[in-house]
Amino acid sequence: MPHNPVSPRTTVILPAYNAAEFLERAVRSVMAQTDTDFELIVVDDHSTDGTLALARKLEAEFRSQLTVIALPFNAGVSAARNAGLDAARGGWLSFIDSDDEYLPTFLETMHAATSPGVDLVVGGRIVVQSDGQERPNASRALGEFDGAEACRLAMCDALTPFPWDKLIRRGLFEKVRFAEGAARFEDMANNVVLHSLSRRVRSINTPVYRYYIMDSSLTWGRIPTVADTAVAMKHLDEHLGARFKEGKYTPAYNCMRTLVILQVAQSAIARGSDSPAAAATVAACRRDISWAMLAKTLAAQKVIGAGATLLKLAPRVYSLLYLRHIHAAYGVRKAMTPGSEAPGAAPSSVPRGGSGID
Repeated sequence: MPHNPVSPRTTVILPAYNAAEFLERAVRSVMAQTDTDFELIVVDDHSTDGTLALARKLEAEFRSQLTVIALPFNAGVSAARNAGLDAARGGWLSFIDSDDEYLPTFLETMHAATSPGVDLVVGGRIVVQSDGQERPNASRALGEFDGAEACRLAMCDALTPFPWDKLIRRGLFEKVRFAEGAARFEDMANNVVLHSLSRRVRSINTPVYRYYIMDSSLTWGRIPTVADTAVAMKHLDEHLGARFKEGKYTPAYNCMRTLVILQVAQSAIARGSDSPAAAATVAACRRDISWAMLAKTLAAQKVIGAGATLLKLAPRVYSLLYLRHIHAAYGVRKAMTPGSEAPGAAPSSVPRGGSGID
């Protein structure tokens, strides 16, 4: 399809912070799309390396389709994505992380999965492990769902929590934006709300995205705390309709809360049990998962509930199983070194979801 310089069908948004090592690969993967009716907006989040200069060079090369926005200060990945949303002209929106790649048919495949009632498409992905091995992966829930059911599935981790494996009708972002100031889970929180606002959601298993896991990943390296989730969870509570927190959705809502706490613990465990900060985070997570939450989580998603129960009762066993899981699933072999992440840095892709013991 020919490119429309006035009103492209799709806007692709790429937030970048100190991404000079990988940015060109990401940009060229978008420019190689078989569906050419798109614009790409690269938002530099006040990088301190050569990211902005490289982005400007690529902008000059792809001047008809690439626009660079330079933020005046480091504002975080949510602010960078929101700046891209403000400038977007496409009727559909998609995202890409600066250290990943689109497969050439990302846009073609995702648009083929749309229909007049579908507002959001979830695609499959190829996970590239830190050792270079590749494997396909997709959401556990496949098919077409109404927005309410898709919201329930997202809260139960059956639909992926990422922004970058999705094609989203632009109108949904008139009602919600990414939570600025959130240290973690801003993408997961926003996705749950977007599903709830959709008329129909379609989930496919066709790989459209190449998702890189590296031992040096910033998100793996930072030791989180439960407090890091506060902004994202407040954003979720403010934008998610009341009906999705009560009644028949109560188990799913509690499952999501449990999952967020569980993922904080997982990130700390990945750092290594010899770290006092990691140990403190795991202990706090165990306290925050109440028995009432566990009961409701088990009713919604037995695997997540079982994982959270194991963490609460036998944290050493859970830690060993989780470390074995990330080694097998992502090729991550050792604990990461914390402290390298800037406060507002756009995070690298982080493998997450579920109990971590599957």
